[in-house]
Amino acid sequence: MSNIKQLKHLEHLEDEMLNYGVDGCKAAVSFLKELRNMLGHQESSGFMQTKWDGAPSVICGVHPEHGYFFVGTKSVFNKTEPKICASEAKIDMLYSGDLAEKLKFSLRYFSELGIKGVIQGDLLFTSDIKRETINGEQLYTFRPNTITYGIPVDHDIGKKAIRAKVGVVFHTHYTGGELATMQARAGANVIGSQDVLVVNNDTPMDRVGFSRTEMGNFDRHISKIERMCQICGDFLDELVGVQGKTGDAKFHISSFLKPFFNDQIRNARNINNVDEAMYDLLNFYGDKMEKELEKIKTVANKTKKCALVYSSQNYVVDNVYKFKAMLALYKELQAVKQMVIDKLDHLEEFRTYVQTDKGYKVTTPEGYVLHKDGSMIKFVNRLEFAYNNFTLQKQWR
Repeated sequence: MSNIKQLKHLEHLEDEMLNYGVDGCKAAVSFLKELRNMLGHQESSGFMQTKWDGAPSVICGVHPEHGYFFVGTKSVFNKTEPKICASEAKIDMLYSGDLAEKLKFSLRYFSELGIKGVIQGDLLFTSDIKRETINGEQLYTFRPNTITYGIPVDHDIGKKAIRAKVGVVFHTHYTGGELATMQARAGANVIGSQDVLVVNNDTPMDRVGFSRTEMGNFDRHISKIERMCQICGDFLDELVGVQGKTGDAKFHISSFLKPFFNDQIRNARNINNVDEAMYDLLNFYGDKMEKELEKIKTVANKTKKCALVYSSQNYVVDNVYKFKAMLALYKELQAVKQMVIDKLDHLEEFRTYVQTDKGYKVTTPEGYVLHKDGSMIKFVNRLEFAYNNFTLQKQWR
């Protein structure tokens, strides 16, 4: 919702209400209205980028204070001991294994692109691109993280990919005179070379839109979400105010809402019935508290924490209808978000798969990032991609 200083983590649309309460609700509605303009081919200040499942995330460019070219991971922004690599020797000092090799490729070939300033991107492949036949189609494939990407061998991008030494999608540039305080901005205008395939991640919104019926349905969803935000707003602010990761706050059920939704995804469950979701939430919280209380050694401290858990359970009983309204709002945001994702998925030129013990399974792209007034929010089919991301073994370490 807020402007991002350094791009380390993006939030899901439906999670903003858990992060910021009523302000998060307003931000979600504002993003959706911007999307309505974009999908209705009306004037819009926002733009969309395709989110690639690349890895690692590479920060590179000319150091703003010292003038040398460097590469690194998100650790270049560490407050203490930032990991900035201007030579392969420095990479070997700070990293090892596959990650070190990928950073060496990045240093070797990105330094030849004439990059101005500092940018960020996701690595797609180095020497691990290969030719495969999938569903009868000849493809060049690579798997940087969870998703396996494929591009036809006779496609212009495919021909460039097989010649390249490294593939990358650059999506962010930084402004400012000091590395530690640089501000993230969307987009990175970098031209590739024969050795570097730079994949464009701008989503061509002019090639997609809603029909009149779809637009009417989308408008009804937004109006419903606005009404539900009005109903839930004060309670959401209350939940945000009492949640936390330390002290007594970490025993309150509000601190387990996002972990609960993530657990639902890990178990391939969506919110279809609010009453069942409420029951699952209580069980999830109870299991977490049981494990947390087992760690406590002293009787006095355990007695105090048990009282906090008991108080939180009573809090749910006293506010059960408010909790159900919150769950219903979360479900509604997921539904309208999926309407957008389903439209955009048809634009992609690359094939996307996940690798299973029975071979390749077709999947959807990772998702999309909507930019509006310097803020960013992600649209991801969490039941599809996030489930795969939670459960499948990663390709790199």
